[in-house]
Amino acid sequence: MKNKLLYFGLIIGISVGAFLLSADKVDVCHVPPGNPENAHTINIARVAAYVHIALHEGDTMGACGSNEEPEK
Repeated sequence: MKNKLLYFGLIIGISVGAFLLSADKVDVCHVPPGNPENAHTINIARVAAYVHIALHEGDTMGACGSNEEPEK
């Protein structure tokens, strides 16, 4: 439970900081755990995207179904 609260605080802190410091957003293909058929594109701050991908196995940079090389 303590680790989950730490991760939650880290995600919130980074997300708020990214929102306040930058409007730089990127697309992320989010694959909900246990429901890969519901994969969908989300558009979030670049800093938050790296944290999101690290915590959500299967998520990738770029829009879902995109054949384009994602922006780095």
